[in-house]
Amino acid sequence: MSEYKTAINNDIEKKINRGEYSINQNSGALVFVNTTGQQRVQLTHKSGANIAMTDKVVSTFAPSNSQSLTKGNKFDTVAGDGFEMTQKNMEKRAFGDFTVITGGANHFRSPINESYLDTLRDIAAAKTAPEKQYPATGNNTGVVFSGSGKPNSDGSGAASGGSWDDSKVDIESLIEKKTRDITEIEAAMGEGGNIKLASVKHVYITAGNTPVNFDSGIIVPKGRSINGGFEIDAKTGVGTQQSVAVPAYEEKDTSSALPFGDLHLNANGKLNVQAGSGGVDFNTSGNVNMTTSGRLLLGGSEIMIGAANGEDAGAVRINTDRDIFMESNQIITQVAPSIRTEAYNQYTIVAPDTYIEGDLTINGNLRVTGHIHATEDIVAGVGGRNVSLLKHTHSQGKDSGDNTQVETNKPSNG
Repeated sequence: MSEYKTAINNDIEKKINRGEYSINQNSGALVFVNTTGQQRVQLTHKSGANIAMTDKVVSTFAPSNSQSLTKGNKFDTVAGDGFEMTQKNMEKRAFGDFTVITGGANHFRSPINESYLDTLRDIAAAKTAPEKQYPATGNNTGVVFSGSGKPNSDGSGAASGGSWDDSKVDIESLIEKKTRDITEIEAAMGEGGNIKLASVKHVYITAGNTPVNFDSGIIVPKGRSINGGFEIDAKTGVGTQQSVAVPAYEEKDTSSALPFGDLHLNANGKLNVQAGSGGVDFNTSGNVNMTTSGRLLLGGSEIMIGAANGEDAGAVRINTDRDIFMESNQIITQVAPSIRTEAYNQYTIVAPDTYIEGDLTINGNLRVTGHIHATEDIVAGVGGRNVSLLKHTHSQGKDSGDNTQVETNKPSNG
């Protein structure tokens, strides 16, 4: 039998160290692979569980459960991206605080957000300016936009309907001027910084595990006195103003000191909440405050505002600095045992026809520029007496009521 030996002429192949060292036991094996560039150390249990280490990856495999216990602190740092997958349920529990922070370090080490807002402030102010140069004021910053033109000529001085010059603000040029500064700041911000939660079913967020049902205020059924209706004297016909007690609500701060149960959502920019046909429900045993320095829009196929607590002490109040406008394409209805309207200067009704069902009492003068049609008698107080328009007496040239009686509702003989 002949033996052949072939010389290795590849220098790279000559430098490769090949070899494997294994320790095999009944419970498992420890393997050292010494091949140059492919060195590997692997510890394997007889169940197949193993820890494998190379110069590129460290992997672990557990055919059943995997557990770890750290008595002190534990730190996991990933220089690249991090991924974690669970094919069934996942639970993370912290008996202390649970904190999730995203964003580059520059957001926390330097006032980069403030610099970004300051850079965009001029652009925002330019976008706020009205298209026409009528006087206006920014609702948050208080920036004053002076007018250039003339207001409405109807004497009201209103901006609407006036003649104003076009706005001279060049937003495109301003953005172009700020682009370099904005780009540099955005680069310093880095990528990412968002938190994304996506669920194909439900998302539950709960703060506290014990509902707080303290009273958040008290309702006084007869809390404030207001001017009500008029009581009409049957003899004199004069009305006397009556006072009426209405409910009042007093807010009490009973839950602010609780160390649990609060849920805070803070959005420095926009807060968008969208829901499908299931709707959005807000239920609370306390107060609900919705305030904005901009416009509050309520829209829907039907809007219902109700105030009731089961004790007949509900109240609805609308307060505004300037103007309340209501418009309906069909009808506006008010129903109450007593309806009071009070105007400091003038109360105006503009309608082609006005109908009042019931008695009408006027404590003041009545001026009519048209005809008065009455289907019944009209009685006026003359000299301390009530004088009928249908039946009253005449004298020869004097309407004293002492002589001949004439029934004016009968036809005259000419």
